Amino acid sequence: MSSYLIPAATVEHEQTIRKSRFITFIGHAPDAAAALDFIATIRARYPDARHACWAYIAGEPGNTTAISCSDDGEPGGTAGRPMLNVLQHGDVGEIVAVVVRYFGGIKLGAGGLVRAYSSSVSLAMKQLVTGERVALVSLKLGVPFALEDSVRRALQQHGAGIEAATYEQQLTLDCRCAQAGLEVLIGVLNELGRGQVQVLEPKR
Repeated sequence: MSSYLIPAATVEHEQTIRKSRFITFIGHAPDAAAALDFIATIRARYPDARHACWAYIAGEPGNTTAISCSDDGEPGGTAGRPMLNVLQHGDVGEIVAVVVRYFGGIKLGAGGLVRAYSSSVSLAMKQLVTGERVALVSLKLGVPFALEDSVRRALQQHGAGIEAATYEQQLTLDCRCAQAGLEVLIGVLNELGRGQVQVLEPKR
């Protein structure tokens, strides 16, 4: 996947269902450690809450390896899994959701809990502002000194950044560019250098 949506800011949403308060937080989780830190922060904010259920996808949408969820004391399968299901259908990656519940004295039953936790995350998702995560790739170029200025301009015009430059027998540029634009950029460099600009990495 060359790019995908990620949360741009933390969202908070609250609803009351049969006297129980469900307070939902959705945030950015670029990795599992960040997701767990986010969950811990919310737990610390509501130390007296009976439950703080959570789910996360710490990667691109559709990722099935960097995911996890917890019912945090609710009956098995009534909180974390329904929350994760909403996230998985949201087409947003690097995302974590926590739902804090204050029990209101009325039991909701298994079906009621599933609906409550699912709807809590769904309603919060409707408020979510997203940004775009663009997949980047590394690009190493061998450039004749005479073409340095032209190549630097071409890289800049195509949004590629130069991370390092080594001056030896020829100029070597270590670059980063958007995966989606890699083929176009290489085509431009080939035309510009008429075969003199070498693509050292990634291997073609």
